Amino acid sequence: MSSLPVTQDDYNAASFKAPTPRQVLRVALNLKFLIDKVIPIDYDINQVTCQHSRILNHQVIQLTREACGGNRNDKESLRKYQSVLLFALLKVSGWYNELSVKELHNTELYKLRSIAAQHLCKIIIEFEENVDLHYLFLQMLLHRYSMNENDVDSEPLSVVELAADMHATIVIGSSGFQRCISWLWRGWIIQAPDEPTTFVRDATISSMSFKDHFSPERIKTPKYQNILQISFSILFLILYTLVVNEKDSTHVEPFDLAEVIFYCFTLGNLIDEAVKIYYIGFAYLAFWNVFNDTLYTIIGVSFVLRVVSLGLVSTKYSAESWDMLSYRILSCAAPFVWSRLLLYLESVQFVGLMLVVLKFMMTESIVFFVMLLLIMIGFLQGFIGLDASDGNIEIAGPIMRNLVMTVVGAGGFDTFKSFAPPYAAILWYFYCFIVTVILLNILIALYSNAYQKVVENASDEYMALMCEKTLRFIRAPDEYVFVPPLNIIELALKPLEYIISEKNSDRLTHFIMCAIYSPTLLIVAILEVRTAKRIQYNRMTKLQDDANESDEVWDLTDGFVDNGSNLFFDENNDGIHDTRVKNSRALKKQIEAERADPHFPVSPEWHKKVKKSVQPVQEGFQTGVGWELFDLYNQAETRYKKSENKVDELTQAVNELVTLVKELKMKQE
Repeated sequence: MSSLPVTQDDYNAASFKAPTPRQVLRVALNLKFLIDKVIPIDYDINQVTCQHSRILNHQVIQLTREACGGNRNDKESLRKYQSVLLFALLKVSGWYNELSVKELHNTELYKLRSIAAQHLCKIIIEFEENVDLHYLFLQMLLHRYSMNENDVDSEPLSVVELAADMHATIVIGSSGFQRCISWLWRGWIIQAPDEPTTFVRDATISSMSFKDHFSPERIKTPKYQNILQISFSILFLILYTLVVNEKDSTHVEPFDLAEVIFYCFTLGNLIDEAVKIYYIGFAYLAFWNVFNDTLYTIIGVSFVLRVVSLGLVSTKYSAESWDMLSYRILSCAAPFVWSRLLLYLESVQFVGLMLVVLKFMMTESIVFFVMLLLIMIGFLQGFIGLDASDGNIEIAGPIMRNLVMTVVGAGGFDTFKSFAPPYAAILWYFYCFIVTVILLNILIALYSNAYQKVVENASDEYMALMCEKTLRFIRAPDEYVFVPPLNIIELALKPLEYIISEKNSDRLTHFIMCAIYSPTLLIVAILEVRTAKRIQYNRMTKLQDDANESDEVWDLTDGFVDNGSNLFFDENNDGIHDTRVKNSRALKKQIEAERADPHFPVSPEWHKKVKKSVQPVQEGFQTGVGWELFDLYNQAETRYKKSENKVDELTQAVNELVTLVKELKMKQE
């Protein structure tokens, strides 16, 4: 029995009540005490993070669960408090990260403890994945919890959000975590409409009715929003190409259709950026946001100049001059427009990894540019001082230009040939040596280090990137999703909210969304109906919803037969029937082929030998001695038990002998 909210309809009936922030704090303090004792010294990291570690052994994992408290005789009580276990472990990991910065003499120990906390998260996630997947997803990973920190309750966060913010790749890389992200990405789990701290399963995913999936609500799905963004980005690129490369006259021409649509696209994206900055604040600003804002600024300046060229504003320059300047500025946006595609293609693993490498490189290069700036300012001041020594500052501009060009290898000594000899030459050669020999090699080393960090942990870094991308769509979900530039339509509908009733406004918005998204929703509905058949089949066979997605060679009973028929009708169980027929036929043929030769099948003893040849990994993990020493431990344990039995037998014999002696004495008396 579980109190999990499964869908939106039965969420209100769920009796789950989250632990209070003070209770969450106590759980975190208990876990910190445990990890402090379990990791007293700086162990080798592989001893802590390896599978079936002897340090994070079975007993430690059990103590980790018990740190949450609760009534051991009440399963619901245990689940209530253990639901915050992952959240508390990540908080403790964050504490250790802070301590590693504050107490540098123990930084390695604190980093190891932080990793240990994350590894415990991974172990628990992978265990719960095989016990209760929905409890793991809805209560442990996605429910938003708050902790009391210095008498102030923190902002509610889920484990998924906290792990992404901390860049906890160990946790993000666990299989259960990735399945949760996959379900969020597909829209199988959505945020409860009336409860911002809770997520529920979408009831429509298993419906085989076409009309249930032909709904604008499905556009909230991160996967479909991403596809729409990619489509609009490609269309934006095509429009930009038409606007820039189709100009074939020196005369000023009015806006054509391509230009109007192109500038509408830009306006929609500008509105989207402005709204997000308004609601989120400057914390929203990141590399790609600044990149996009720079692009939109260039296009905006070009648009203003284009308007001026049409004579709407009188100036002393000719319209042709303004028009030419407008197109030249717009042409400078080409690298930004093409590079912008990378942002929306980051879900492709190769592109995503390259973007992660780029991000790390940009972060590492901050040190280089700070050092370069300080050195350039110092040498610039020296050169200007030499120039001003005769009372006149004459070549400050060429000096600054030469210093900058030296960084890219295009500097020269010509500027300093007849300038304050020999002091200018000494300063110049000294500057060249520092920049070209020292600083540029430091930059190369930093870039190499950044690349190596990402490549060594490529899979986890890509999974972390996809986690962040998924969260961008669901962290602050809109009631109605209008993907830019369609948000211009949403903006146009805003005034109607003050004129008509809320109910009619919702109906109108729903109708408009159905109209503009109808091509997308048609494809979505067809695909989701086919997926719903497989989900229904999985539930009939007591499997998880994401089972049987592929037909593996080594499993004759997996996979799903989808003939694609009857998509527009509710009763369409053909795929389920065909899958059962396929599986039974495959098993029958395999058995017949194996029985064709009576000497072909292996004997039952072969399976027993295989089981005996397996190393005692699980037993070694539970005892804490490791599989390498378990046989020795088992022998010692067996001998100890035998010796105890012999001691017990000897003690019993001595007691019997004493009793007999007493009886003989009594008889003699």
